[in-house]
Amino acid sequence: MIGDHSVRVVNAGRTAFLLRSQQGGPGTPALLLHGVPETSSLWRDLAPRLAAGRRVLAPDLPGLGGSTYTGPYDVASLVAELAALVEAEVPGGRVDVVGHDWGGSLALGLAGARPDLVRRLVVANAPFRQVPILRAAHIPFFALPVAPELLFRLGGRRIVDLMLRAAWRSATPLDPESRAEYEAAYTSRDHVGAMLGYYRAAARPRAMAALTRSKPAAPPRVRAEKAMVVWGALDPVLPVSVGEGVVRDLGADCVMVTVPGAGHFVIEEAPDVVAQVLMDFLADEHEPTESGPLAARPESAGKALPTKATPSFGPR
Repeated sequence: MIGDHSVRVVNAGRTAFLLRSQQGGPGTPALLLHGVPETSSLWRDLAPRLAAGRRVLAPDLPGLGGSTYTGPYDVASLVAELAALVEAEVPGGRVDVVGHDWGGSLALGLAGARPDLVRRLVVANAPFRQVPILRAAHIPFFALPVAPELLFRLGGRRIVDLMLRAAWRSATPLDPESRAEYEAAYTSRDHVGAMLGYYRAAARPRAMAALTRSKPAAPPRVRAEKAMVVWGALDPVLPVSVGEGVVRDLGADCVMVTVPGAGHFVIEEAPDVVAQVLMDFLADEHEPTESGPLAARPESAGKALPTKATPSFGPR
């Protein structure tokens, strides 16, 4: 294990965050944001590797897992909660933000709304402005009234299992302890209610129109010194073309790493590859000298090499 780890509750904004943290080197702290149906346990293998050079902060998202929050669940409100957490944990400083799925969308929102808090940005299998709604049919379903709650009440663990199986493409199975934590979270009525709140806010007519229009409006300004998009090449829900769209939106300083053999859950399907990519990208010796807006230009990066596995990220 690298450094000291802790699991504690941090009150920031309107959220009582369950925060897993790992002490490490003097580099810029890393904020790791999970998606759905995950919790911060997503980062259990990656966090100790990143902590070799920096402090690592991995919260359960507002309302999910062990974090208590009752809404609102629109992206702007969720981003404000995460900004409050950064200000509480890194007063006067910035973080490198890494987000997967919903966490990636919120990472994009944080870099756009609060560029003063973000140094570098990494987005993994997360949409920015467009979602292929026919592939991501769970989005409109989760936005329905009543029916999703009933379904989760009847078989929350089974639904999580189906969600994972549907988008998992690696031959490496999900760690049993992580699977157990994800499934247990979806037996909580509060967790399910919050998760559905995320989707219902995203499915409001104005938000859904923005996500599904064939010619989306000009991209909002997202500021970060460097940005990277990491994508599981076999994601059946958000295909590589969606990732390429994120790269085009983020632009000049954005690179893309496509991970062969991985599906939507790229962080856990290819942990060694992703760990090496992130450690290289976040290394302080390549720190840019000036921050600026990301304009529109796609770029791609080469394949990363696997690294040796390390111990898990503390108690869960």
